[in-house]
Amino acid sequence: MKTLILSAAVILTLSFNASAATAKPVNDKAQKTFNLLFKDADNVKWSEAGESYEAFFDSEGIKTRVTIDAKGNLIQTIRYYKENSLPANVLYNVKSDYKGKEIFGVTEVTNKNGVNYRIVLKDENYYTHINANNSGDTELVAKHKRGDK
Repeated sequence: MKTLILSAAVILTLSFNASAATAKPVNDKAQKTFNLLFKDADNVKWSEAGESYEAFFDSEGIKTRVTIDAKGNLIQTIRYYKENSLPANVLYNVKSDYKGKEIFGVTEVTNKNGVNYRIVLKDENYYTHINANNSGDTELVAKHKRGDK
């Protein structure tokens, strides 16, 4: 009896894994757009997000998340990186406006509204969150006392 139950469990597990492996998480139009735009993507993971699809991947060392709708239209791109990938004009203005602070991380959001940068700066006592636009204009969003000190 134990052998029968164990065999049934193994067969069910294998069949569930096989069906999960063949399940298509993204439609053909979204996949076509993705393949056209992100040829160098590594470690791609797809998920459904309502009427659209999200792909998470690495590209040239930058973690990226894109949203593509079911019609194959690119909705939004979000990239996560350090200061070395910021455009020179944005980097210059951030360094000028916030002297003495280190750029801890950048979240770049590109959508129908353009390109915006959400930047976290740190110094000895604070994490400072700022926004910057493509022209390099910055605005202070929040300042938090560091909890890791």
